[in-house]
Amino acid sequence: MIPKTLSLLILGLSVGMSTAHAGTKLETVNRDLSGGRTTTINTWAQAGMIRVETAPNDSTMIFKDDTIYAISHKEKSYMAMDRASMKKMAETLNPALQMLQERMKTMTPEQRAQMEKMLGGKLPNGVGGEPEPQQEIKRTSRNDKINGYSCSYVEVREAGVLTDEMCVVPGNGLKGSAELMAAAKKMAAVMQDMMSSMDAPWLKQMAQKQMQNFEALGGIPVLSRHFVDGKPQNETTLTDISSAPLAATLFEIPAGYTKKDIMAPR
Repeated sequence: MIPKTLSLLILGLSVGMSTAHAGTKLETVNRDLSGGRTTTINTWAQAGMIRVETAPNDSTMIFKDDTIYAISHKEKSYMAMDRASMKKMAETLNPALQMLQERMKTMTPEQRAQMEKMLGGKLPNGVGGEPEPQQEIKRTSRNDKINGYSCSYVEVREAGVLTDEMCVVPGNGLKGSAELMAAAKKMAAVMQDMMSSMDAPWLKQMAQKQMQNFEALGGIPVLSRHFVDGKPQNETTLTDISSAPLAATLFEIPAGYTKKDIMAPR
């Protein structure tokens, strides 16, 4: 859950004050360019708080009061992750993370590929002690117009290889973007702080990189494409953004939902 929350957001005041502030609603659509699957993501931001819903899905993420809540509507339950719970998690997981780190150092490429297959995805850079590839964020001279928004392309390269490209609108170019960027920046900083207790360099690097990327973009992408081996794998497009006061209940846990221990066995 944690890394994903970081690729997405990549993007607080009190709940009681939230209705006095203009909020922002952002709708984006993600397309799997290999399989054609489409996912709609709605994000609400107000007074330093964020709510994210993905459809089709049965879960919601809420960030407020320096706490991240993962809500399962199917189970009518939620988990809360704050600095205290993250520290407790780190104390439990750090020995296992150290063992994984040492084991990865001696794995052959075949063994690493097998582990990635078991985990259902590529392991993060830095796992196993290999050097983190140098990342470069570069503004280009290419301009475009996406869904009526004028934007300029930014490329992200790792070790010289294109991994992402984004068409970015300056922060003041979208109505309501300031509220969204302030909340996303606050959440990114809190997550970076939480990750600092984990004995896994790649997790800390991921959190730090997300924060640096957010600062470097200087605006909001209206189109993002992710590349693997030079081929675009998926793209996310902004379809709508609006600004209006949001109800405080939007950032609250639904009544009757049960809190689950984040470390409880699944």
